Amino acid sequence: MPGPMMNEAGKAAFMLQKEAGITPRENAKMAYDHKIPYWIPNIFLDLWTVQPVMEVERYFGHDKGEDAWGVEWTYVEEMGAPMPTPGKHLFEDIADWESHVRFPDLDAIDWKARAEDDMRIDMMVTGATGQKTYMKDGQSIYDPNKMGMAMILNGMFERLHAMMGFDNALIALAEDEDAAYAYFEKAADYKIKFFQKVGENYPVDIINAHDDYGSSDRMLMSPDTWRRIIKPNLKRMVEAVHDMGLIYQHHSCGCIDPIVEDLIEIGVDAWDPVQTGNVNVHKDPAKYQSRITLVGGMDNQKVIDQPDATPEKIIASLKGTTDNLAPQGSYIALPSIADHSRMPIVMGQYFAYDVPFYKNHQLGPWA
Repeated sequence: MPGPMMNEAGKAAFMLQKEAGITPRENAKMAYDHKIPYWIPNIFLDLWTVQPVMEVERYFGHDKGEDAWGVEWTYVEEMGAPMPTPGKHLFEDIADWESHVRFPDLDAIDWKARAEDDMRIDMMVTGATGQKTYMKDGQSIYDPNKMGMAMILNGMFERLHAMMGFDNALIALAEDEDAAYAYFEKAADYKIKFFQKVGENYPVDIINAHDDYGSSDRMLMSPDTWRRIIKPNLKRMVEAVHDMGLIYQHHSCGCIDPIVEDLIEIGVDAWDPVQTGNVNVHKDPAKYQSRITLVGGMDNQKVIDQPDATPEKIIASLKGTTDNLAPQGSYIALPSIADHSRMPIVMGQYFAYDVPFYKNHQLGPWA
């Protein structure tokens, strides 16, 4: 908690956590167990995150380069991240995928050595600069008092449209389900092996796998198409994570309201970032929170990242999110914003309102 965000609210939050008498790890585990913890965990403060062998899934520089699949990425200043180079596809017809998809050889990686190296990388600085940057004095990010999360980018669908282009990927799902299913089956096999290598070599508690299925207000494919092609293979991935005794957290931006019950059915433990386009979840979060932990929920698109958003509007929006999603427990704050100059407002509100929320409302262990 110490650092540039520390202020009077931060100090008060620190004292409350000391009063609770448990570690951030124990507190966050309560939220992942769908309970009401002592304070609302913050994914950036109460967990540590590693990105295993990041160059396999994405070029992370600030120019142009290839990942291990042969996909070319170009850094986009406005996005603050590299994106697949427009018009440069490995193939365009899903029927040709087997001739062009080059699955990286995971057995060729020295996982023990890479884990030791990755655990010393400062992800935030590396992402911001495009240069691999290590923690001060080469120290490890591991903290036994916090839960550990492995963030794994480019899920099965994201990898597909990175290789063949977004429009072509959507056409593939609509026009050739057999070929698409065959691809997703092999992609899931690859992901399962990747997860297993991570579970064997990194001291993590959570696999945070990314795969976006939604636009701002609807899914990118029909829910039934998702259920036929993606769901059975995602289920195998979730089961593989559980077989290692780890938590499976799925990252999927956009609106995926129609399949939240499906995610719960196949065993997904937590979901981020729960954007506000998921109207049904935000309307009745208690319906879900005994079965899945909600991570995030901030209204970035309509309020927090809007250029004309005042501090008052930002704080009111953040308070509304907390009041809606936190009372049932099974909730973790994810203060991710595009304009980092607003982070003091966001974190100040977290320290002042979110940390003492359960104590102030006499909920859970404070009841």
